[in-house]
Amino acid sequence: MERRSSNLQAFDDELRKLLAARYALIYVQTYEEERLERQLAEVAAHAFSQPIPFLTWSVTEGLRVNGEEPIPQTDTPLAALDAVLAHPKAALFYFRDLHRFYDDARIVRRLRDVYRALRKSFKALFLSGPVLKIPSELEKEIVVVDLPMPSMEDLEAVFDEVCAAMKGCQVDLGEERNALLRGSLGLTEDEARGAYTKLLVGRRSAGPEIIDKLYEEKRQIVRKEGILDFIPPRVGIDDIGGLENLKDWLRQRQRFFSREADAFGLEPPKGLLVTGISGCGKSMAVQAISSFWRMPLIRLDMNRIYAAIAGTPERTLERAIQIAEAIAPCVLWIDEIETALVGTDGEGASLATRIFSSFLTWMQEKEQLVFVAATANEIDQLPPELLRKGRFDQIFFVDLPSQNERFDILAVHLSKHGANADDYDLLSISKSTQNFNGAELAELVKAAMYM
Repeated sequence: MERRSSNLQAFDDELRKLLAARYALIYVQTYEEERLERQLAEVAAHAFSQPIPFLTWSVTEGLRVNGEEPIPQTDTPLAALDAVLAHPKAALFYFRDLHRFYDDARIVRRLRDVYRALRKSFKALFLSGPVLKIPSELEKEIVVVDLPMPSMEDLEAVFDEVCAAMKGCQVDLGEERNALLRGSLGLTEDEARGAYTKLLVGRRSAGPEIIDKLYEEKRQIVRKEGILDFIPPRVGIDDIGGLENLKDWLRQRQRFFSREADAFGLEPPKGLLVTGISGCGKSMAVQAISSFWRMPLIRLDMNRIYAAIAGTPERTLERAIQIAEAIAPCVLWIDEIETALVGTDGEGASLATRIFSSFLTWMQEKEQLVFVAATANEIDQLPPELLRKGRFDQIFFVDLPSQNERFDILAVHLSKHGANADDYDLLSISKSTQNFNGAELAELVKAAMYM
């Protein structure tokens, strides 16, 4: 038997309990039909004292037994459901995309008939779809479960499979192998297989440089929705002068991204808030987190939430969170969070309160590795419940740079423009630029180059 990841084993155990309890209608929300079909076939083969038939249905293929030739005249939902009722033995049935037919009252009625009949037998009907859609008449009859996204173990098996197929490519990731696999979390099996093949095809060798290219696949997921912005890696931790406390904090948390940390019982970091004077590098610090931890950076624009581009503001926020969790691990950047979550008078204040409440609940309860990195210019405008421990792991205040930090910032910007910092008297310049912020020092270097 193939190696099974712990979350997939938990999914199988949950299905076995539901079947033992005689649950007749089970809805599995997933995009991965093929993967779900494999799991259900595995349950049908091993969950009982002896294997039982496993039948699948779609409007294009009709009802099939264990992938064999379709049963004649079962391509319509009503005929297929009648065949379920008439099946004489214990069996598992898997219907794809049946939710497309819920506007037909006969389908809903027949599903209720199926529920009543199957409760008295050892048969169960599984439904699936990418969205959760259940008729109100069936809300009490159907139980909903989620097929977990592929784990690192599942993705490692896919990666090894692709590497074995690419015989002409020598793959040597070393210690970065974990980074690649963790960066792949949030992809379906098919997406991961396609991404790995795309990364390796045409190469004679592949190393850690392919990790950054992997994020292109996650960028495609973000682009399809139009709610979040994918920010490509442009700022490294060495591109920031000063902020040593923040850098040390990030280096310490980097240890989480290893299997040893999982075995040790470390919980993933939840997020941080960077506040302080405008122009002192808060946004750069957030972007550096992404590149330093090798995680994609996505930005949540609250204007799009309030514009309700996915129906209502509440639904748009819910969808944005779902996308972030789907491509986790990732860094979710909320810029100037105090303006995003503080409403105006009247209806605006009421809407902002509802959005804020939903966001707080998600921050407290989230299980996926979505690291929330927020910036704020005026921390006194933020509600105290946002600042307490449990929402953000740490809060950093960014002040005007000290003389030593101004020296480092000037050196960073000179090197960005191809100049050697040792050729300039940065000590004198850093002393004479008291009260300059980071943005002003960057512009100082640019102006000096023109002069």
